[in-house]
Amino acid sequence: MSGDRRVLVGEDYWDDRFPMHITRERESFGLPLHLHTFIELQYVAEGKGFHYIGDDCIVAEKGDLFVIPIGTEHVYRPASASTKDELIVYNCLFDERLPRQLALAYPLPAELSAILAPNDLRYSHYRDTESTAQQLMEAMHREYCAREAGFEAVLYAQLTALLVYLYRLETRPSQGLPAASGIGAILDFIDRHFDQPITLTQAAQLISTSVSYMQKHFKQVTGQTFKEYIQNVRIKKSIELLGQPAYSIQEIATLVGYRDLKFFHALFKKKTGYSPAQYREHRHSLFIEKRN
Repeated sequence: MSGDRRVLVGEDYWDDRFPMHITRERESFGLPLHLHTFIELQYVAEGKGFHYIGDDCIVAEKGDLFVIPIGTEHVYRPASASTKDELIVYNCLFDERLPRQLALAYPLPAELSAILAPNDLRYSHYRDTESTAQQLMEAMHREYCAREAGFEAVLYAQLTALLVYLYRLETRPSQGLPAASGIGAILDFIDRHFDQPITLTQAAQLISTSVSYMQKHFKQVTGQTFKEYIQNVRIKKSIELLGQPAYSIQEIATLVGYRDLKFFHALFKKKTGYSPAQYREHRHSLFIEKRN
């Protein structure tokens, strides 16, 4: 792999008459790290894998929604080369000028441009807990592939709806979670105390409700059980720590709340498809690939 970064150019995907392109991709190990001259909205529809964005590595799974601005280097990798670990992603590519053109017809929030523009965060990441992005992306892909009369107008309207949804996710408390639900307070507590034992009773007491109600409402809002959510937080934190060679795997397990190393190994492999040691090596290999 050469030292030059691969740049994807919008004009290779569309012409000036309709500056949009919609795909449904089965991610593989073939595409190298790349950046592009257009804005890209991505929805993870099936499977689980990794999304390398700049210096970050994120566990990508069904329901993840990403905004990749111009100039942000990224690539997806499935959990493994096995067909059982397929990673399916919908991609909506469009020219950076298109939102401004749509704003002439629709009263789009002015602040939306800040989400789409390159910034210090390099990307935005949301959870599509309401399945709104899933429905819109699937509909847009069908419309784009069918290309029936007037498909351009339909896709412009659907993109507008998707952009408004992104703005709502960005501006709602706790990344789109209803402020009145109380679940946001539980998520904040988990984020601060993930390295400690956290019980259902503790969580229910935080919002002064019963354990049964809290369990049901937590699943409705997050799409995960209480146990699954805590496990995912801990695994994501451990992934961050694996990027720091100073920590041993035993130390990382302890830092994220697991005293049983065997259990940590089994859970990490279940969630990512790799053992902690394999993941650390995989991350290092990708870093070398990026540098070369």
